[in-house]
Amino acid sequence: MSTDSAGSQASQAMLHMLDYVATHDYDHFEWDDHGREESEAWLRPVQDAGLSPKKHKVFNHANKEYLKPPQPFVQIGAELGESGSTVVYRVNPPDGQGYRRPLALKVILCKENTRPPGPDSNVRKLALQEVQNMVAVRHPHIVVYVASFEDYCISNRQVRQRRVAGAGAGRAIFKRVDQQIKRHILGIAMYPPAECNLRTFMLDIANATAHSPHTAEEEFWMVQYLHTYFGCLAQAVSYLHKSTVRIRHKDIKPENVVIDGFGFPLLTDFGLSKHFETGQHSQGPTAKTLKYADPEAMQETQRDERSDVFSLGCVFLEMVTVLLGKPPSYAEEQLERMAGTADQVGEFKYTDALDNLQEYIDHLEEMAEHQLDALPSSSPDKPTPSANYPPSMPQSLSFKARQREKEASLSGVIQILRHIRRMMDHDYHMRPYASDLYPLFRHLYDIYETPGRCDNCEEQMLTGRSRPPTRAPTMTHVGNGKQQLQRTRSNSPTLAKSPTSGSFAVRRVRANSLYVAKQASHSPTDVVDMVYPHVPHNGHKV
Repeated sequence: MSTDSAGSQASQAMLHMLDYVATHDYDHFEWDDHGREESEAWLRPVQDAGLSPKKHKVFNHANKEYLKPPQPFVQIGAELGESGSTVVYRVNPPDGQGYRRPLALKVILCKENTRPPGPDSNVRKLALQEVQNMVAVRHPHIVVYVASFEDYCISNRQVRQRRVAGAGAGRAIFKRVDQQIKRHILGIAMYPPAECNLRTFMLDIANATAHSPHTAEEEFWMVQYLHTYFGCLAQAVSYLHKSTVRIRHKDIKPENVVIDGFGFPLLTDFGLSKHFETGQHSQGPTAKTLKYADPEAMQETQRDERSDVFSLGCVFLEMVTVLLGKPPSYAEEQLERMAGTADQVGEFKYTDALDNLQEYIDHLEEMAEHQLDALPSSSPDKPTPSANYPPSMPQSLSFKARQREKEASLSGVIQILRHIRRMMDHDYHMRPYASDLYPLFRHLYDIYETPGRCDNCEEQMLTGRSRPPTRAPTMTHVGNGKQQLQRTRSNSPTLAKSPTSGSFAVRRVRANSLYVAKQASHSPTDVVDMVYPHVPHNGHKV
């Protein structure tokens, strides 16, 4: 296994997704031609998928030992996640690459009927389709494709055979070489490397709330950010469905939403994505995660892009549940209880619980109203014991500020419940389109000062562009020969040169900044060790 070491080239600092997409940073990664496959059988499907040889490389080792993942990339820390035949790593680019940004590397062990597929197999074409789906997607709330590669190993077996050459002739003996593909892997490098997925993020909030008021206060920044994820994810799905992209994700669930080091939510995993340029409607068997699958997919009937809206509504339902102080599994447990199926064996599916969905929505509204009624009512001029406040409420704010934020949060939850109910309607004709969702959840950005509204999502609502026009971060002189790296957005951390030590460190631009940083010397392209707060340095499993 290839792991990061002192001999490896240093990483560049992480960029905020708004900067990363706006500056086309991903274009700086290009494969060389060393060890590249040249056979038509392997290269033709790559060309058919529309992949550039600068971005997708098929390795050829002349039948020698194949690469051991995550090679040729250099692993950083533990694996980010594993599922079936897929492993996700946090990596640095291969040594010798001029591009040095940390990446997430998804490595897929390609199989067809339990055996590695051939170069022209259907499984390989489907795998390349996932790559092709990602290439054209450029949105700050969707993971960005940077590069990809394939590697395979062939085993040779000599078979001795005999034949009779003809009358009066002796027996001829010859050897036939039987070649079989021993192993075939596909690697997809993406930015950014995630810190955790949305499932883990919600569980951390729920566990902190249940643990103690002190723990809940420390983790309160996560509650603030979760309020903003409704609008950000709605805009990400809206981007996928727009006429110039026209992709259905088809597997939206908390595990396929990742959180980066800046607290940004991003959609990932396009393994089940499908273009629908030839028509918006499709029907027939569809690979799916059953729990979040839409009714029309379960019944294999006609459907359109609003199938994604149903799955997103299921995710939003769990997010609202967490904002009301319960774990995400509470939604499943209550819906099963209401349907009388809690003791039944089998996987829970939201589609099967739609008859009881309105009852659960009413239950959540009652919870929110009860919490509103339970808020402290003592005079703001008198000290109020902290024990009277809900555990998630920060104790550093004034009484008025606490009261105002909590009331706004609970009122906001009540307001969006009916929209989530429409998103999960059994009839897809009754669901809103993804492009209609953002205004319904936009007010949630304004409940807390931090992190504030998302520049990209606001720009997308106003102009239809998927990201705001921005400049690349620039170095400016600040006096005495010192330089400072300035960013164009107030929510981004500032990488500034210390006037005393000559080193670079991230300065907090707001009190609830997600970043702490260790100093790194020499230049702003040196590694700055960003640490996700309250999370072990190697991160959660994704």
